[in-house]
Amino acid sequence: MSGSQSLERGLDILEMIEAEGGDIGVREIARRLGFSPTIVQRLVSSLALRGYIEKNGETARYRLGPRSLALGASGERGVDYVATARRELDRMAHEHHLNGFVAVLRGGRAIYLQAVQADGPVAIRVSLGSEMPLHSTAAGKVLLASLDDGAARKLVGHRKLAAITPHTITDPAILLASLARIRRQGYATVVEENIPGILSVGAPITDRAGTVVAALSTAFPKYLDADRTLQGVIPLVTAAAQRVSRSLGASELGTTPAMRLTANGERNGGKR
Repeated sequence: MSGSQSLERGLDILEMIEAEGGDIGVREIARRLGFSPTIVQRLVSSLALRGYIEKNGETARYRLGPRSLALGASGERGVDYVATARRELDRMAHEHHLNGFVAVLRGGRAIYLQAVQADGPVAIRVSLGSEMPLHSTAAGKVLLASLDDGAARKLVGHRKLAAITPHTITDPAILLASLARIRRQGYATVVEENIPGILSVGAPITDRAGTVVAALSTAFPKYLDADRTLQGVIPLVTAAAQRVSRSLGASELGTTPAMRLTANGERNGGKR
């Protein structure tokens, strides 16, 4: 099989998995596309190795992986806000020594789209396209709060959430109840819920219609600088998110806006 034929078949598989909107098995892919299961298995193994798809360990079925999700997110509105967001993260890193991130909600998961490390003593290293927890990160909570209660409840589920640190909120009811406050104030804060000793602030990036398309967040150590507090960092993060939002046509606001709900599910490339 030629390289171009392999590429075309690989793209066919990616498009089928994306259109499926859920997990799909090798034999089903082969049946629909008219390929042999052996060829499909070889191609999905290569795609999974590069992170474009991933295998569900329980069902052995495949879904889009973090690299596909990140590419899709950056491509939707790429020139509209990704470059602007990067400049804002660079600014926070250089002027305020804050680690900064931009995340998007895709396939029910929060995916890192941008990350800039400050020159301080604490580095929080992530891979672009990798997943962040929704329930224990400031950006994840902002993305959850952008959904209505039903959609957020569906993502969170009813089971006890993973206790990443002793401070992580593990009760779904408590987490869901906190979303109303996040929507009202227009930002989320996290105190050692995802990494011990680390505080975080997240704020929404919105488009012209007020729809949340991403979350901008920063994280910093709790103990190294007594002058750096959540209350001091909140205006830095919300102002940065508002500047990025204005690149998408959002109105200029003097104060942090309350968040608008995102209909019944994800927007701008997500599933409803």
